[in-house]
Amino acid sequence: MQVRSGMRRVAGVALVVLLGGCESFLDVNTDPNHPTEVDVSVRLPAVILGVIHSAYYGDPSGWGVEWVQQTSYRLPIRNYEQIQYYELQDNTADDPWSFHYSGLLNETNAMMAETDPVTDGVYHGLAKFIAAWTWALTTDLWGPVPFTEALDPVGHPSPAYDPQPMIYAAVDRWFDEAAEEMVSPTARRAPAVNDLLFGGNMPRWVRLLRHVQARHALRLTHAPWADAREQAQAALDALADGLRTNADNVVLPYGGSMDGTRNPLWRFQITGNQFKASERTVEGMRARNDPRLGILVDPTLEGLEEGLTVYRGHKNGPVPAPDSAISRVGVFFTAENAPLRVASFADAKFIEAEAQLILNGSAAADAPYRAGIRADMERLGVPVGAINTYLASTPSLNQISEPLAAIIWEKGLANYLSIEPWNDWRRTGYPELVPVQAAVLTSIPVRIRTPQSELATNRENALATGISPDLEGMLWTSDEVWWGHP
Repeated sequence: MQVRSGMRRVAGVALVVLLGGCESFLDVNTDPNHPTEVDVSVRLPAVILGVIHSAYYGDPSGWGVEWVQQTSYRLPIRNYEQIQYYELQDNTADDPWSFHYSGLLNETNAMMAETDPVTDGVYHGLAKFIAAWTWALTTDLWGPVPFTEALDPVGHPSPAYDPQPMIYAAVDRWFDEAAEEMVSPTARRAPAVNDLLFGGNMPRWVRLLRHVQARHALRLTHAPWADAREQAQAALDALADGLRTNADNVVLPYGGSMDGTRNPLWRFQITGNQFKASERTVEGMRARNDPRLGILVDPTLEGLEEGLTVYRGHKNGPVPAPDSAISRVGVFFTAENAPLRVASFADAKFIEAEAQLILNGSAAADAPYRAGIRADMERLGVPVGAINTYLASTPSLNQISEPLAAIIWEKGLANYLSIEPWNDWRRTGYPELVPVQAAVLTSIPVRIRTPQSELATNRENALATGISPDLEGMLWTSDEVWWGHP
């Protein structure tokens, strides 16, 4: 109990610092005349928060959630970029790019340089894992990015861009190395209350690492430069050391009630008159009699005033609707003190289901598919009877024509409001989506915009990657990016 309390205190302090600015929380040597050495044990909380709160659940994640139509922007226009119409301003991507490079990647690179993988393997391994995860997130958002020449502004002020396959290969190697280092028997120290996720339980860190590694192995099953069966088997191999039950689910706790300690999904509450539950989400769940509907979305205010429980989603695009007539995104996920979901056993079972579908067909995929549904409902608190009824009415995968579509639908619910549904859509083409009316682009974005800072200072290398002129590359012209996107 004391450890949990200590973790919450550290989390609160670190979040207050973190949310003061995307980069400032990692600036530990800002004054060259009076440099301050900060031990990696002190840096660790902010780095953990950075990769989860601001990289995995940052602005690009919110854009992807909207583009894959889990949520909907209810008003016809925004003040600046029209993200609901697939438009980003030329400087919109500057902040996430700067956060990844100037913040997390710079910091984890420094942490690895300052620790020895043998005598300080636990901290070195943690830094390497978070660095690998951040590199994977970075290339997933932009495709080819500076990698081998990155983080060296003196030696390479205009770094070349590296192809995504090269980066993924390096990331996978780092995952394996970090997994060994984090449980090193020769390490002289290990984290405790400064570990915001596990309080120093390193085997749990390894399970999270393997889960993330399985996600990224599966990511390549549709890439033209990878073998689907090899990637599916690699995903299964990683899952063998990953999350085993709902007890292994990974969440980041938030204290709430003050600036800087709130779940980032709280933005759906404070902007609840703008961001609403989507029609696709609500009607898709209603058609399946899904008992999770009232958890993922809240009843309409209009219905409550009439003494009714009504769930209604907003159609993505320029369709006006009264605020009170449309459901908000579920407070279960968006309360200021709601824990942020990082990885789940349900997600692991859906990864397993897809891998089995590739390797052994739909009959082999059905058991993990159904186990994933049960695991997700159990962690949400759905009554056992309702779970059994839903599963009884759910056809087996070998009874339907598109089993992958069924897996991706359920996986999208298990990863509600995270970046994973957009990743899966870019990778598989599921769920089948209709682009919004009156959009700036004719198709849903498969990447985020090239940062204006790069176009200004490293333009030649950026353009050499083959980005299209459409909003500076929000659409892509190459077949060898984003894992063979549809």
